[in-house]
Amino acid sequence: MARNMAFPVDQSLPIDGVAAPSRPRLVQAERGGRAIWVLVVSAALVCGVFFIAALVHVELAKQQMKLDSLTKTVAMARDNYNVLRHERSLLISPDNLSSQAARLGMKPSTQARFVAVEPDIIAGVLASTGDLGDAVAHDEQSPLNEFGQLKSEIGGAP
Repeated sequence: MARNMAFPVDQSLPIDGVAAPSRPRLVQAERGGRAIWVLVVSAALVCGVFFIAALVHVELAKQQMKLDSLTKTVAMARDNYNVLRHERSLLISPDNLSSQAARLGMKPSTQARFVAVEPDIIAGVLASTGDLGDAVAHDEQSPLNEFGQLKSEIGGAP
């Protein structure tokens, strides 16, 4: 009788006339499923990284377009400012002012007369405009002494 080499020989059983005990049949399984999942997940991650990189590049392109637009706007504003400065310099030039005055019927003065202004009027104008010089503010006999005293008593309120 030929021996079956697929099953090991059990020494406790007699060999002659007795069949080997029945054992569960072993089947070899395919192991390709894990490798496929690793490839699928890796491909999904790579695609995700590429998609995020594309989104970042699109956002950078949008911001660059905005920056270019603002740069162009600033350049146009500077050019406009220079044009306006040139027009202003032409309008306030002495030749233009004298020609405009002549067109309006103005003529140069033939006589200059200086008028003396009283100190009370000067002090009133200085007090109303708030332009007090050191000579006026520190003078003990200044007509603004009463004004300063009143302001200090009411706490500087108008």
